[in-house]
Amino acid sequence: MTIKKYNTFCNNFRKQKKKSIKKKNLYKEYTRLKSLKLPFLAGLVVIVIITVIGMQYFFDIPFKIVGLEEDKGLTHNLKSEGVIISSIETDDISENGLLEEKNTLELNEVKNELEQLALRDEEVSQSELKLKYQREQSEEEINIISGQLDSGETLYQFLVENSISPAQILNLQEKMQPVVDISRLNVGTKFSVHCNPDGEIVQFDYQPNQLDVYHIQIPQNDMEDIDIKVNKDEIFREVVCFEGEVETSLYEAMVEHCNSGQLAVQLAEIFAWDIDFLTECQPGDTFRILVEKLYRGDFYRWGDILAAVYEGEMLSTHTAILFEDPDGNNEYYDKDGRCLRKAFLKAPLNYKYISSNYTNSRYHPILRIWRPHLAIDYAAPTGTPVVSIGSGTVISRYYDQGGYGNYVKIRHPNGYVTGYGHLSKFASGLKVGQRVEQGEVIGYVGATGLATGPHLDFSISKDGQRIAFLEIDLPTASSVAADYRQDFEMVKKNYLSILQENL
Repeated sequence: MTIKKYNTFCNNFRKQKKKSIKKKNLYKEYTRLKSLKLPFLAGLVVIVIITVIGMQYFFDIPFKIVGLEEDKGLTHNLKSEGVIISSIETDDISENGLLEEKNTLELNEVKNELEQLALRDEEVSQSELKLKYQREQSEEEINIISGQLDSGETLYQFLVENSISPAQILNLQEKMQPVVDISRLNVGTKFSVHCNPDGEIVQFDYQPNQLDVYHIQIPQNDMEDIDIKVNKDEIFREVVCFEGEVETSLYEAMVEHCNSGQLAVQLAEIFAWDIDFLTECQPGDTFRILVEKLYRGDFYRWGDILAAVYEGEMLSTHTAILFEDPDGNNEYYDKDGRCLRKAFLKAPLNYKYISSNYTNSRYHPILRIWRPHLAIDYAAPTGTPVVSIGSGTVISRYYDQGGYGNYVKIRHPNGYVTGYGHLSKFASGLKVGQRVEQGEVIGYVGATGLATGPHLDFSISKDGQRIAFLEIDLPTASSVAADYRQDFEMVKKNYLSILQENL
C-alpha cells in the first residue's frame, strides 16, 4: 500500500469511528505493545545511558546521550482487530519512519563509539602491562655478586675476578670511605655487590660478624655533599629457658628438648675444660640453660648461652655464667667467679675411645716389646680434625722416622709442650714458628709411622718431663677482677633466678 493510500484510509477510518472508541482501542493496543516490548527496550536504553555516562566520567570523553522519544515497536504497522495503529505522538507515518531511521543511526553511532572506547581501554591495559613487565624485567636484571673474604684475599681481587672493572672498584672505595674502608675488611666478612644493567654498582652489603648486616646505597653522581644511605638489619633478642635429661647423648637430648643441635655444641664448648661429653656424659644427667633467641624478622639464629647448669651423678654440678666486665673481657665463670676457660682443653679431638693410656710399661703391638707409653692413644676415624689443646707456638712439624709418622710439637706458656703423632696430614699452611690458638686445627688423624690403625698419639711435657695428661689439675685462665665482683654477683643472681623461676 502506498503512503498516499494509507493516509487516505486512515482519514476515512477516523471519520467513521467515534473519538472515544478510537482512544479506547489506541490505549488498549498501546498497553499490549508496551507490555511486550517496552520493558525490554527501556532496560536496554538505561544500560546504554549508564554505560555512556560512566565512560564520560572515568575517561573524560564527551558523548551525546541519545534520547529515544518513541518506542521502536510503536512505529511498526500492526493489525489488531482490523485496526491499524500508528505512533501515539505522531499522526503521520512518514514522520515515524524518519524518526525510526534517525534513532537507528544514532544507536549505531553510540555502538561504534563504545567499540572504539573498548579498543582504547584494551590498548591502555596492554600499555600498562608492558610497562609493568619492563619494570619487573629491569629489577631482574640487577646483578648480585656475593662472597666471603678468605685469608690472604682482598675485596679488590675478588671483584676483579668477577668482571668488575678496577675503575668501578676504586670509585666504590672512594664513595664508601666515609662509612667503611672496604680495602681493609676482615677475613670472614661476607658481602654482596649489586650492579645495574649498565654495570654500575648501586648497592653494597656487608656482614662484618655473625649478627650485623649493613645495606649501603651507592649514589650514581659525583657530588661530594650527597649523604650515603646506610641501613642496618634490626636484631631482636628474646631470652628463653630450656631443661632436659640425657638418655643417650647430650646432642640427642638437646635436639629433643630444645630442637637444636647447635645448642649442644655451644654447651659442650662452655664446659669443654671440665667435662668430656664423649666419655663422662651419662644417662640421667640433667641440664638447664638460659639462651638468647635472635630474630631478624623471623627467627634468625641462637645467640649466646647466658647461663647453664649441668648436673650428673658422675660429674656433680657445673655452673656457667656469662659475664662481660667494663674492660670488655667476656668469659664464662663458675659460681665463685673462676673462669671456666682453662689453659688446656680436656681433649685434642672428638674421639671414639682411648685405646691406650699413659703407662710406664706397655706391650708394643708392632715392636712386640715392653716399654713405657708416656702418652694417650685416642682412637678415631682417619681424617678426624686434631686441635691444639692450648694457645702456643709450633716448634716442630716433620715426619718422625722413630715411629710417630707425621708429628707436630707445640710450646705453651709455663713450660708445657704438647705432641701430636701419627697424623694423616698437617693442617694447610701450618709451619714452624707459627702462633696457634686454643682449639685451632693443626692436623688430621691417621696411621702414619708405627701404627696398627688410625689414632692420635698425644703427649704433654712439663719442663721437659712427660706427665699424665688426665691426672693434671688444669690451671684456669683468669677470674673476675675484684673491682667488678659486685657486678658479677648481680648478673649471676639475675640469671640463676630466671632459670629457677621459669623451669
